[in-house]
Amino acid sequence: MSAGRRRDATRPLRRKIDADLFPPAGDAGPRFSSGEGALVIGAFLIIATALSLLRLGTDGYRTVWAEDSSAFMQAAFTHGYWHALFEPYAGYLVLVPRLIGGLGEVFPLQDAAAIIATVSAFCAALSGLAVWFGSAGHVRDPWLRGGLTIGVALAATAGLETLDSAAYVPWFMLIGTFWLLFLRPKTWWGAACAAAFVLLTGLSTPGVWFFLPVAGLRILSLSLPRDRRIALVASAWLLGGLIQIPVILGQDQEAATWSSHIWAALVQRVVDAGILGEGIGGGLWDVLGWVGLVVLCVGLAIALVLGLRRAPVSASWFVALAIPISFVMFVLSVYQRAMGPRIFWEAGVSGSVASRYALAPSLLFLGAFVVVLDGAFRDRIGRGARAAWPALAGMIFMLVAVGFAFDQADPLRARPYWGEALRAAADKCITKHEDLAGIPASPEPFGLVVSCWQVEQFASASVRAGAR
Repeated sequence: MSAGRRRDATRPLRRKIDADLFPPAGDAGPRFSSGEGALVIGAFLIIATALSLLRLGTDGYRTVWAEDSSAFMQAAFTHGYWHALFEPYAGYLVLVPRLIGGLGEVFPLQDAAAIIATVSAFCAALSGLAVWFGSAGHVRDPWLRGGLTIGVALAATAGLETLDSAAYVPWFMLIGTFWLLFLRPKTWWGAACAAAFVLLTGLSTPGVWFFLPVAGLRILSLSLPRDRRIALVASAWLLGGLIQIPVILGQDQEAATWSSHIWAALVQRVVDAGILGEGIGGGLWDVLGWVGLVVLCVGLAIALVLGLRRAPVSASWFVALAIPISFVMFVLSVYQRAMGPRIFWEAGVSGSVASRYALAPSLLFLGAFVVVLDGAFRDRIGRGARAAWPALAGMIFMLVAVGFAFDQADPLRARPYWGEALRAAADKCITKHEDLAGIPASPEPFGLVVSCWQVEQFASASVRAGAR
């Protein structure tokens, strides 16, 4: 059989995958001109970034968190900003964290905390925006889609370690990338932006390989030249993932450790917190323990079955991919990083420890239920009503979950403030006549080491006066 005939034989299958798994965007929702759309997008990014910063009170933009200092800023000061970008960390490339964390070397040192936190929060907001565009085919109702967008940008499963930190921006970007694999770009400009986002994600975390089933089906469904814009996004996923492979193979990886606690954590952190958020879901666990979680799981299973019976086949396809990917991502990530004994909740005690490992899986799980809810009540859309009540209820539910988990201020993230750390390091340099300054970051023992001449200007007035 010729190659042409073989291609023809697969065409019905490819068309079915294309129609059922990657449906086009609906026509519900507001219509904006290009100028109005840019204004709305800009307003969303600014507001979401500001709210993300406020989740940590004033501490988020006054402290430099963990690896942002000791790994990314340090490498930029040691090797130069551009030279440090493609240095592996933790066994793989982390381009975006290095791009953000290294800004502490590019801009005035005293502004490092505010700049890193703000850009990191902006990337989380940008990930939410990617979800808005990528989910347009599966979530037709604009209210539900808006709730999901906010639910990603201000994730109810994001803890103090995950917020406003360059190191953990890729976890937010993974969610945006997953949804962009479903995008049908209407313009080459939109395709280029989506491809850039997907490529940057792939160059920042090997987690994009968890999306192989979606990306593989997306590539299989392509019918060039009609789908060249879609092919650009899929190619960006493939390129970023392929570049990570030789890097991973050439780096020493952490010892993986299995723990039976991983299964408990999966139910607690992905299923419970994924739907209810850390605030409400954690409270459910604190009060009712496993009884509450079992009842929740049974209720969710029933709702899923009933919803899929009403929803279009595209919802079934989506759920069949999203929920298994969510579970596999969580289990393998926690196993690979030996986090099983730490990430599960003890009896009566919930919290956001190691929240980065739960962030993307929990939001994928939430997304599956949003798709089912949208599909189950899609017949109510476009019949003259302003919004279907199930869609409004779903959006409000997600916003309430975000609200209960919004406050993540914690003493662990409060000290040392970056300005105080610079002043203490400068005072020590001058009084003890040292050559190197150790600048502590939050939490100990993270920090940054630079030459004393780079921090002496931040010394207190009394120390500078005494040195004259």
